[in-house]
Amino acid sequence: MVWALVVLLAVVQGITEFLPVSSSGHLRVLAAFFGVKDPQTLFDVMLHVGTLAAVFFVYRTLFGRLIYASYHTIIRRKKRFADDPDARLVVYTCIAMVPTGVIGLTLASALEARSSSLVLVGSALIVNGFILLLLRSLTIGRRAASAGPRRGLDAMTLKDALIIGTAQGFGAIRGISRSGSTITAGLMTGLNQEAAASFSFLLSVPAILGALVLQLKDGGLDGMDLGMAAAGAVIAAVVGTLALLWLLKLLRKGQLHHFAWYCFALGLASIAFQLTR
Repeated sequence: MVWALVVLLAVVQGITEFLPVSSSGHLRVLAAFFGVKDPQTLFDVMLHVGTLAAVFFVYRTLFGRLIYASYHTIIRRKKRFADDPDARLVVYTCIAMVPTGVIGLTLASALEARSSSLVLVGSALIVNGFILLLLRSLTIGRRAASAGPRRGLDAMTLKDALIIGTAQGFGAIRGISRSGSTITAGLMTGLNQEAAASFSFLLSVPAILGALVLQLKDGGLDGMDLGMAAAGAVIAAVVGTLALLWLLKLLRKGQLHHFAWYCFALGLASIAFQLTR
């Protein structure tokens, strides 16, 4: 893997991990359009670790609160669990990963043979575009106006967590954006934009760490240039931080739906590219 490709993949990962356009779908399209190979699995995970660092940086205050709640309420029990919304959020995050894991592993197994198909990826990108149009109706327009006051993280319920965790499971399909689907699911449950985004990116932490542990367990370091992997992670972290801050700004303005047209175009181009080869 040459350095130019390392930089290219890291920049693409950093941008697309947070913007609702599917990072895995873009890596596959990149492989087909430019004749490069999909990144080695551990390198792919290291890129995700880089974007995970961006999540920790942007949401550092929230993670600090969750660590405090985990120790004082869950472990030391110095505060009643029912009175600590941060402690509940920690538990909800763990529970939400159950449907994520079940659906994600099931889809990964079912679609393994066709995971490289641009027709499948392109179709998923088109579906993702419609998800983003639904996101628009949930943030602006009549549907948003009739929904009434929205809830913050402190008012999250177990049902909310399960719905969002289920949506994240479908993000295992290349072309379906994890952030787009989970934020949309969060808004559908009645959470406000900030809460939906916060829980969406909070859920990315155990998912990415789990993937890294599995790769290390399966000997994912074999044949990997650790220098390149580390460089890719750093680049993805820097670019990812900028992309995440931009996404949150667009979400507050109700402008994420504009990416739907990009997904439609890329999806149709991907399908046409494979059918005409």
